[in-house]
Amino acid sequence: MKITALILLIVGLGIGGFGAYGYFLSGDYDQCRRADAAAEEKLNAARAAHGTSDEAALIKEARMEADSQEFWCRNAKRTEQWTALTGLGGVVAIVIAGGVLGFARKPGN
Repeated sequence: MKITALILLIVGLGIGGFGAYGYFLSGDYDQCRRADAAAEEKLNAARAAHGTSDEAALIKEARMEADSQEFWCRNAKRTEQWTALTGLGGVVAIVIAGGVLGFARKPGN
């Protein structure tokens, strides 16, 4: 029973570490911020070109950048959720391993 608890503890630490790595070191948030800045820049350029011949093209570019920004920020949120759940799974495995180890250490087991 102690071997099972030890294996579960190691697996829990691995899963928790993987979740923490994905949560804290994901590049999705940086990409979201870059896409947000690019979309804002294109939108400002389209506003500045109001009434000119370039207005339609700049509005189209601004919409494309806004769609890109929406994609990257949605992806960042999804990454945050999945890695948080992965980390939580690791914590649960560690707690269960501690319980099993505590049960295995009781006299008579």
